[in-house]
Amino acid sequence: MEPDTKESPFPAGWETLPREEIRRRQWERLKARLEWIVSHSSFYGRKFEQHVLNPSDLRGWKEFRERVPLTCKDEIRQERERLRDPYGGLLCVDPEEIACLSRTGGTTGVPSVYGLTARDLRVLGGLVARIWHQIGGRRGDSVACATMGTWNAFARGLLEGLRQASMSVYHFAMPLPGEEVFPIEVLPRWLPIQGFYLSGRPLLQITERYGAALRELLPELRYLLTAGQRLSPALREALQELWGARLYEAYPFTDAALPTATCPAQADGFHVPEDAFLVEVIDPEGGEEITESGQVGEFVVTSLMMEGTPLIRFRTGDLGYAKTEPCPCGRTSMRMVLLERSDHSVLVGQRRVFASEVEDVIYRIPELLFAPYYLIKSAQQPQHELILRIGCPEEKRKRPERLLESVVSRLREKLGVEARVQLVGKEDERVLVGYKRTKVIPESDLGQKGRKR
Repeated sequence: MEPDTKESPFPAGWETLPREEIRRRQWERLKARLEWIVSHSSFYGRKFEQHVLNPSDLRGWKEFRERVPLTCKDEIRQERERLRDPYGGLLCVDPEEIACLSRTGGTTGVPSVYGLTARDLRVLGGLVARIWHQIGGRRGDSVACATMGTWNAFARGLLEGLRQASMSVYHFAMPLPGEEVFPIEVLPRWLPIQGFYLSGRPLLQITERYGAALRELLPELRYLLTAGQRLSPALREALQELWGARLYEAYPFTDAALPTATCPAQADGFHVPEDAFLVEVIDPEGGEEITESGQVGEFVVTSLMMEGTPLIRFRTGDLGYAKTEPCPCGRTSMRMVLLERSDHSVLVGQRRVFASEVEDVIYRIPELLFAPYYLIKSAQQPQHELILRIGCPEEKRKRPERLLESVVSRLREKLGVEARVQLVGKEDERVLVGYKRTKVIPESDLGQKGRKR
């Protein structure tokens, strides 16, 4: 099956090339980019000098994997503090060429700052326009797009991508109270809305507020895009039923400004724009490259087109594996199957339990659909049992025995772990942080009012 390019302003290009040709073109682009980055970035110039490595000496993929060092976020943070440089030595252009700053969410520490040039924004917009077309968007469609400002690269890419794809956009801010009323209750009376974007937390808030009425309010809706955190199958199925539209998931690697989205043919695969980024999978412990093995590892990203603050072999902390065989949708580009961030899991005995796995279990219990929850991570890992807290209204907490028994037995059956479950009030501030859900909380933080940032 060939990808649908009807009315698309973007040729299929790299998306349908044979794998051998993709790799050949990537190598040519990679060699040129490495030489350019190392000669323009003080961070990478020093890093390569320390490893006695000249990019022009590399003779193939094997030498690249063996000789080019990995980059960790903490290295950049340390350089930023040492130099008092917001870019941590990554900047490859004159400062006046930076059109805008973007930052990460700061969920794993102090936010990181990156610089985007005007060319970077055009490239990013083109990649996101490709995503809109991938999930079903077409020239002339009307899309309601809610972002919490444009402080991160993906939010900027969403809007620029809609512009480049010649799609009309109503941009509004979430989760500001009441902002959803106009695009859901008013605008669709006059203008058919074909697409909607909401990050994870606002998506759940709006769904809980309107429920099945969303189908009537948005009768022309065809595709719904969300981002921020992985969706469990149970949550995806429930959201699609209530909205009456296919739900796609974007997963932006904000440090590298790499946008990806789920494939229309395989819901677990995120297509990589391999003309702009090289993605590898490494063993998280030893660092060996295992991309072609199909084994679970950590994703590593290298920029092939970004010029402001590009990254080389950047460790994302995200776990999963790669698929490189042709996709049923017709694309030949790599697909990432993302499990979840390692810090969204706890080790119970010999089993690593991810929050999305727990969510898939509890959201199949009707009384707990959309309930906020979090896992508690013991100071000592592994822990002998899963500790889970679920936000519930007071009436469900008065006689919780049957509900708790159902949760515990299902977790034992589906995940093979014993669990200690507590129902807490939805007002618990640890349940939600910013625009994301808090999924795992260290045991040491439980005595505080909210989670440390």
